[in-house]
Amino acid sequence: MLKPLFWTATLSMTVFANDGGDRIDTKFEVFRDRNDVMALAPVISLAKSISRHFIIDWEAQLDAVTGASREWGLTGSGQKLDANSGASTKLDGVSGASARRGGEIDPEIRLGSRIGLTWTDKKGGILTGSLYGSKENDYHSISPAIGGSWDFGERNTTVSWGASWFVDQMYPYGSWGKIGGGAKRVQSYNLGMSQLLGPLSLIGFNTTFTRTTGYIGHPYNPVTTIDSGMAIENLPERKDALALAGQLVQGFHVGEQLGSVNTEYRWYADSWNLRSHTLTLRWNQHLSEASVLRLQTRIYSQTGAAFATTNGFGNEVYRTADIRFFPFKSLLLGAKYSSEFPDNWPGLMPRRWDISYDHLWRDTKGNPLLYQLYASNVIYMQGTARAGLSWDL
Repeated sequence: MLKPLFWTATLSMTVFANDGGDRIDTKFEVFRDRNDVMALAPVISLAKSISRHFIIDWEAQLDAVTGASREWGLTGSGQKLDANSGASTKLDGVSGASARRGGEIDPEIRLGSRIGLTWTDKKGGILTGSLYGSKENDYHSISPAIGGSWDFGERNTTVSWGASWFVDQMYPYGSWGKIGGGAKRVQSYNLGMSQLLGPLSLIGFNTTFTRTTGYIGHPYNPVTTIDSGMAIENLPERKDALALAGQLVQGFHVGEQLGSVNTEYRWYADSWNLRSHTLTLRWNQHLSEASVLRLQTRIYSQTGAAFATTNGFGNEVYRTADIRFFPFKSLLLGAKYSSEFPDNWPGLMPRRWDISYDHLWRDTKGNPLLYQLYASNVIYMQGTARAGLSWDL
């Protein structure tokens, strides 16, 4: 039997205008978790200054995804028997993003693209607009977004705002298509303010309101009922969420090199009775003019949604077995190092590079009813490694 496996690929290249001209950034990401989910990410994009005040940017993504699968019966699962081998198609029980046919893992392909325009002025004003779209064989999404910020009070105070909209549609695989899927709409609005307290001190606040309507669920994760049957997940068709965040940034010098500590707290609540708290600490330290080390830790905890269950009766108005809606706590530790290549490198060679790694622990133990497909005496873990190269144009 094949070992459950999940991997994703994304190739990204981003170009930004800066004081030294335009820039190209490339990144590559590798992800792996306790469910034997593995992700390899190449990503592609382009941006260019088109005048003193305008920057246009374009980005494209290509993801190939496979994943850990749960052994399901054929009834209502969307599985089909292969006419030659007799093996069944098993939908992904973790992400819903892959299928396994005839004992082989078949990746799902996702294509995404974003185009954006940014306007800036010398007084500290910024306006942005973008349009993003993505498509895979059972899901597509279109997302316009706008935003802006203004500096005032001798540029010591900044007010920012933003809005984004997602117009999504899900078309589930196989038999699931008869009982799941549909349109989803997401509206998100945020307002923020930051204030310099001194040459090396800053505080900031941000509030975000999000309304989600339509088909919000996950069609491939049915709820196990008390009689060992399965009932399709059923979630409310509307969710309102509010998030409040505050941060404090304190700079300092270690010898001649600048460093800073960033402390951020975020509180979240939604109409499904889910509450969460996030505390993030980051330390950034210049080791030289061009080299920077960043260390971070993030502590997170949440309550469960009112209708999260592992053993329903099948007649509940709302029910879900999605781990995202259950209570849990997590801890993330990460490090990133960035620096520059020598000045005498040829013009076509990259100018900067960076590497990073984040590791997360979550106190959810293995449980097939929650599609956590690992041992019941261990907790969930995941790791993400990244590498990037940058070119000045």
